[in-house]
Amino acid sequence: MPAISFLPFLQTVPLATRLLTLTLVLFTVVGLGSSYYTSQSSSEPRIPGIDLPWLVLVPGKSLIYPWTFLTAGLVELNIIELIISVVTLPLACRYLERVWGARELLRFCAIVIVGSNIIAFGFSWIVWFVVGQEEALWGLPYHGLSGLQVGFLVAFTQLIPEHQVQLLGKFKVRVKTLPGIYLLISNVMVLLFGSSPYMLIQFGFFVAWVYLRFFKLSENGEFRGDRSETFAFQYWFPPPVRPYIAAAGNQVFKLAVKVKLVQQWDEPAASYGLLPGPGGARAEAERRRALALKALDARLATSSPAPGASPTATSSTTVPVPATASAPTVAAPSVPKVEATEKPKD
Repeated sequence: MPAISFLPFLQTVPLATRLLTLTLVLFTVVGLGSSYYTSQSSSEPRIPGIDLPWLVLVPGKSLIYPWTFLTAGLVELNIIELIISVVTLPLACRYLERVWGARELLRFCAIVIVGSNIIAFGFSWIVWFVVGQEEALWGLPYHGLSGLQVGFLVAFTQLIPEHQVQLLGKFKVRVKTLPGIYLLISNVMVLLFGSSPYMLIQFGFFVAWVYLRFFKLSENGEFRGDRSETFAFQYWFPPPVRPYIAAAGNQVFKLAVKVKLVQQWDEPAASYGLLPGPGGARAEAERRRALALKALDARLATSSPAPGASPTATSSTTVPVPATASAPTVAAPSVPKVEATEKPKD
């Protein structure tokens, strides 16, 4: 019988993906081992994870252990959660690392984990101040990959929104619908079992969208964020409420620009800001067309004419206009090709 080796499989997994998966397993094993040892030395029943304030996020003690805002996202408190996370984390990170690179993947994971935990920390203290509920500070701690998992779904919605996946072997859904399904499940879990840790799904979704929408540097490094209209916040909601979400979102965007939280885009905030209006697609098309023409001019400027060739022959070049930047083709009148021709000097 041939020996079974995991080395070929590990060699196909990128470095950052392996690092995140091993960190998840290591932190979880340390946490479960410490909890088991504590439970054996004490006869009183304990809330899972409450005896690990140095590893998971307990809002009442997190300021003493500030690193838990990061480590809590890589700790699971039972074997079932660990198995699910060990399966989903490499699958998602493997694809994103090949698209973004190792550095951007690690940055995205850190921002989503820390950002969602900071919001959860503030939410718990607000609940304690308003309601006086001490369980918000000392109850079930925030932990696990749930916030990062929904962040991965948001990233897939940006990259491959129309790709279809099969759920439970029967149901085919598009990738862009998966975040909404996950958010619906989180709402049910919050109602049944409380805010911790399932509220992290809501916070992780918001943090991931804000980062990808406004702060992630584009591949060419010319601007930050995803300026496409289809990735606007309003399209995560049902059509009847989209106009109201758009109106509120644009006001938030204007305020964020004034206090310099986000970068002002080329178009006015009313039409191309947080929730762009109908003119956003046309503005994006014109921007891409201008970039294509700029790249063409640069290639023409660096190219030298062949010996014996006339100026007209070397400078007359047909400009291919990208499909995303061109106007819709009509039957008549026909649209002539765009040509950049320099007239020879007399």
